[in-house]
Amino acid sequence: MKATRDWFGDALVDVAADHENVLVVNCDLASATKTTQFKKTFPDRFFEIGIAEANGIGVAAGLAQEGYRPFVASFGHFLTGKFLEIFQSVGLNNAGVVLVGTHAGLAIGKDGPTQMGLRDLALMRSLPNVEVLQPADGVETRAMVAYAVTHDRPIYLRLCRQPQREVHDQDYRFRSGHPDVVSHGTDVAVVTMGGMVPVVLDAVELLAPTGLRPTVVNASSLPLDVPATTDLLRQHRHVLVFEDHFIRGGLIDEVGRIVLGLDRHVRFDAWGVDDYGQAGSPEELYERYELDAPGVASRIRAVTTNSPEIGDSQR
Repeated sequence: MKATRDWFGDALVDVAADHENVLVVNCDLASATKTTQFKKTFPDRFFEIGIAEANGIGVAAGLAQEGYRPFVASFGHFLTGKFLEIFQSVGLNNAGVVLVGTHAGLAIGKDGPTQMGLRDLALMRSLPNVEVLQPADGVETRAMVAYAVTHDRPIYLRLCRQPQREVHDQDYRFRSGHPDVVSHGTDVAVVTMGGMVPVVLDAVELLAPTGLRPTVVNASSLPLDVPATTDLLRQHRHVLVFEDHFIRGGLIDEVGRIVLGLDRHVRFDAWGVDDYGQAGSPEELYERYELDAPGVASRIRAVTTNSPEIGDSQR
């Protein structure tokens, strides 16, 4: 197993061989963001800015306006911490920058809340022309990097630190905004993204002896395609969201907005991080917030067991 940040480093070197306009703007975190191999392979296309994300964003925006496709890599918490620069230099100018935020969610562990990427989705979703991508595994990471270099819109690529198993076949095809069903079930749809996808799949396996078999949806790019997501969710009586992010502003809000527009009554429940996060091992933190497989399974079972029969009642 590998982390999506590792897969990103490999994929970036591969696509850069065919796209000479691909550059890296680094913020003194080449080892952590896995851009070291890019630096070795393409030293003249690697720009070290230092611990100065605000400057790096401005440099990348300028390079993008000259026809380059720069990838700015840093911890997601630090990168989106310079939201004013992202808003003004990238978003407002529609600059073709790929902002790469690593160490998403709780997995940074003992470094604690001062370095946890728990509010980045909320910030980046607020920009109307920025697409947010978060791959669930290596196959999807490679597909997203290939997609990013062939499009010129601003993109935020959210990557995980923790290794995670593959959930897609090698013939997987990424479709921007499309809700990807990775496990088919009935009645209950569980929507998630990134490192939570394999966790939810493991939780579904834990639920198998109970007879519960939820549909698992990988919402790997935001904004979601509303018609496609509506068609999918309305086939279920109960929609759940799990995300490794604050409970406000991220995937929960994206899915909740679509559920509100459904033409039938569907129960909606969601979970994420409800405080600023804590310091501890990743395993301890995911258990604390019930975002590990046993916790997710327990929550799914609790709300579906207590859920009234909604059927096809209309609003």
